Amino acid sequence: MIPKGHGLFRVQLETRIDEPPRDGPFPLVIINHGKTRAIRISSKSSSYYGQALEFVRRGQAGIVPMRQGFAKSGGFYLSSGCNIEDNGLAQAEDVLTAIAYAKTLPHVDATRIVVIGQSHGGLDTMALGSLNPPGVVALVNFAGGPHSDDCPGWQRGLVNTFGAYGETTQVPSHWMYGDNDSLFPPPIAQRMLGAYNGAGGRAQLIDFGSDAHTMFGSYSGMSIWLPAVGQFLTSLGLSFKVRYDLRTNAQGPDIEDVDAVPYLKQQGREGYRHFLWAAPPRAFALSPDGHWAYRLGEGAPQRALVECARLGGTQCVLYAVGQDLATH
Repeated sequence: MIPKGHGLFRVQLETRIDEPPRDGPFPLVIINHGKTRAIRISSKSSSYYGQALEFVRRGQAGIVPMRQGFAKSGGFYLSSGCNIEDNGLAQAEDVLTAIAYAKTLPHVDATRIVVIGQSHGGLDTMALGSLNPPGVVALVNFAGGPHSDDCPGWQRGLVNTFGAYGETTQVPSHWMYGDNDSLFPPPIAQRMLGAYNGAGGRAQLIDFGSDAHTMFGSYSGMSIWLPAVGQFLTSLGLSFKVRYDLRTNAQGPDIEDVDAVPYLKQQGREGYRHFLWAAPPRAFALSPDGHWAYRLGEGAPQRALVECARLGGTQCVLYAVGQDLATH
């Protein structure tokens, strides 16, 4: 829980921190979450666990802050009504708080910070970039922006907002929007990009060919966004090679070897891949007749066994618990 503010205005921001299993300092990657109408219910500190691990295994520390009013963070969502520019800047204050805290950690290199955001988190990332905080060297925007049907002229406001951010931003950015984005069709994204670059910002738009709002958040999207982000960060002098084995027991079998899991058919292996992207506590159970199930949270091992049996599995056993294989 990271403190923000003082006195009556002091709140705590729930934050998850992931770091490589060696001494640092490491570059820092901050991942900013999106927003739905059900704020606290839809946001969890376990969000983006799989995405964060991809950076950690490449030698970067990761931090996922829950902004004010989200998940278990204190306070209320800082809304600016239909003023999109002020909304992004208000949310960016929480990100600045997370950055300031991260800079106090001995394993963090305060001079190499990458800020990533999805949807509303993408807006907040670009707002943060307009402030040019020391140490931030790159911005990654996944389908950034609020979808504000309740606000007349919201699309024009969105374009103007990104233009305003671009006027002051000195940090290079990488944008990823898709052909059939469910909230921001290509014409809007292109106008936003044009306003941002036209005002002096530096950005590149990558076309997904899929719904960008689900791409960063889904396992299946990793094969598209990870190489693109890696190429962008490498161009800025940040290493993106896999450097660390993240197993608790590095001498044992590899929990991430999907092909080594016994009994499973193709659908089961896809389920196991999704399991690997879920944050612990977690457990995966299977049976010799090919049935399987995984569960997250408190009591995950027992609940996974119960679900595996309910689905028809006989002699269900735990295959993986947490970050290790259960049988080793």
